Amino acid sequence: MIKFSIIALILVSCLSCGASSKNDTDRTDESDVGVDTIVTEVVDTIPPFESIASNFDTDSLILPEGFTYRILFQEKTDLVTRADGQKFPAKGNHDLSVFIPDEENPDTKGLLYISHETKYADADLGDGGGATIFEIEKINGSWQVQGEFDHVDFSGVGYTNRNCGGSLTPNGTVFTCEESWAWNTEYLYQGGKGHTDTSWMYGLSVWQNMGYIVEVDPQTRKVVKKHHKMGKFVHEDALCTADGKTVYLSDDMSPGVFFKFETVTPYDYSDGQLYAYKQSEDGESGSWLTLPMDTTSLINCEKIAKSMGATMFIRHEWLEEVNGKIYICETGEDHFSWAESIAAGGHVPNYARENLAISETDFDDPFGRILEFDPETNKMRSYIEGGFFADSISCFSNPDCNTSVTIGNKQYLVLSEDINWYDRGRVDATAESRKDFFNEIYFLDMSIENPVVEDLMRFCVAPRGSETTGVIFLADGTMIMNIQHPKYSNNSPLNKSSTIIVEGF
Repeated sequence: MIKFSIIALILVSCLSCGASSKNDTDRTDESDVGVDTIVTEVVDTIPPFESIASNFDTDSLILPEGFTYRILFQEKTDLVTRADGQKFPAKGNHDLSVFIPDEENPDTKGLLYISHETKYADADLGDGGGATIFEIEKINGSWQVQGEFDHVDFSGVGYTNRNCGGSLTPNGTVFTCEESWAWNTEYLYQGGKGHTDTSWMYGLSVWQNMGYIVEVDPQTRKVVKKHHKMGKFVHEDALCTADGKTVYLSDDMSPGVFFKFETVTPYDYSDGQLYAYKQSEDGESGSWLTLPMDTTSLINCEKIAKSMGATMFIRHEWLEEVNGKIYICETGEDHFSWAESIAAGGHVPNYARENLAISETDFDDPFGRILEFDPETNKMRSYIEGGFFADSISCFSNPDCNTSVTIGNKQYLVLSEDINWYDRGRVDATAESRKDFFNEIYFLDMSIENPVVEDLMRFCVAPRGSETTGVIFLADGTMIMNIQHPKYSNNSPLNKSSTIIVEGF
């Protein structure tokens, strides 16, 4: 890494003007000497890697020079142990990663929680979504898996569907999000290929019991609760504030709603109030709409929020808090109409009206953006817009997973793509002709004011057909991420969903 030094010269002059009255010899003490003090501050000038080129013909993971990866956990390859001791091939579609530090050795040992964004019948590990927990430990400078891959049993809450993002709560539990479009039982049953148990739970039919936040205790590998009071919608991510009072919730719908849940008692997520966000007309502030909390309303909270004038968004994905502000991946959508939702009372955000509108009700948003939300002012603004680089070849589009990391004295927002389609320049012409999807990870130096795509640094290109997700950084800077749904026709080893560790930072 190239660095420069800022050198400050401080001259302190202490003059002794008097001569000895007994002789002509000058006497000098250390306290009388003029001192030149050099203070050096080291400042990083470049990121910790050289941005790589796009690549639209790879079935491996492309990283900058000096970086390597290892597979920790892989779909079907590894065996997952149920509570009864029986072992079965691991589920796929690895999504959320959460590291739970060991209490005694937090920097070198902990549990890794991996969610599975699955929706199919599985008589061995449970229908629908899932999660796997295992221990990792840093041994001789290298993180290694220790012990078995443990199964999380969701049957006690009527199972789950498409476990997506989530977070570690201040209580040390894990929130896992059901990114579920569960509109009816038939959708979940899938003719017997999906949720085969269609019995009622909590007085709710199976479809009414899908699409919530589910809390898991990683230490016991057991489910704590399915949080119906946080509303039923297409949950993508959840961000808990450190004071235990608020959970911000993203909705992967177009139009979707930005929600928050305020607890009655801090750190007790079983009871609270659900709110929906409404942006001011000028976009400089906003307010929170109080939603009804009866069961029927919570099942339909998204629709009710729009009828109350909530602002509508274009598929909110992951949330990341940095320096008190929340950064939201808004993945966008090609050529869509909000006519019905606008007529029902939904509010169009100011940046969509100004930049994306084809008509009063029709919009086009092929690349998406990162939004910045300030909880102090309730201001929601576009932080960086997706689109083409100057070379007209590279394109940052449809951001999904995000996280942040501090390297040296710089803070970076780390952004993963999940492109909506393979057209409109999101891949090159050859990949488009093959109908191939390619996604990339970018770093953004957050000291840059009003960033644009040219400020993004490309860190990796994912294998053909896959997205990168669940990106986190351990205390020593080691990166963990998931390679989700790569093409099975790819060359081994990245032809199955995998949790990998990236070393070299």
